[in-house]
Amino acid sequence: MGRKGPRPLAFSLAHHSLERMPTPQESTDSVRSRSSLDGKTAVVTGASSGIGRATAAVFAADGADVVICSRTQADVDAVADDFADLPGEVIAVEADVTDRDDVAALADATVEAFGDVDVLVNNAGGGGALDPLHELDDDEFERIVEVNLLGTYNVTDAFADALRGGDTSAVVNTASMAGEYGVAKMGPYSAAKAGVISLTRTLAAEWAGDDVRVNAVSPGFIATDAVVERLGIERPENRTNVDRDVGTPAEVADLIRFLATDAASFVTGQSVRITGPPNLYEGPDL
Repeated sequence: MGRKGPRPLAFSLAHHSLERMPTPQESTDSVRSRSSLDGKTAVVTGASSGIGRATAAVFAADGADVVICSRTQADVDAVADDFADLPGEVIAVEADVTDRDDVAALADATVEAFGDVDVLVNNAGGGGALDPLHELDDDEFERIVEVNLLGTYNVTDAFADALRGGDTSAVVNTASMAGEYGVAKMGPYSAAKAGVISLTRTLAAEWAGDDVRVNAVSPGFIATDAVVERLGIERPENRTNVDRDVGTPAEVADLIRFLATDAASFVTGQSVRITGPPNLYEGPDL
């Protein structure tokens, strides 16, 4: 007998012709369902401004119930008030991601309010002094790593049971192009965000069996208020110009939303760069 080869094309076509093809309306409904967060519960840290605020807005506008947090209650209360007319419910909680008691209370408040957690967005973080490593204050490196890397771990660990115990869930971590490349005078931040990317890949491997997808986004220059003020970059006038090296918080939020939905069902363990045309990214002139 000869070696078996691939099935003849005619057999494959005949086999598939027996399956009922979805109607156009069924296909449309399926796409919309996979691409929506309506009815989901999400947690967004660092949501008082910038990418976190934009992400919470996109989620709530899509119909997700969102728990937002920052270190100052008044800041997230103001965000929740601004989003009061959106379809999803928004609850504000004060929490410092470097404090294990705070993040445990955040997890408890989320479960008490909504019963489960479908999406976790670890966005809380921040930069530091723009100095070479050998000129840093003694505590600066530790402080930046603590808020960006340890904070991401703390929150993820606090929500581990809720994320792994239900249906398919998603975690999206905010990393940075600085973590992809390393940037001079941004040593602690670069190292911390590289750690976030590695943590993302590790958790994706460990939690795949629990139907939890874990991804990261690595933004380049994004015109948040803090970046505009610190680096003096100009805000993009619109999103239609492709040839630019500065993005908007809303553009990052749209990517985070995609990774959080079932439309990204075969995407896990990735760090998705959002930084304009290829090879455009360079470290800031500090």
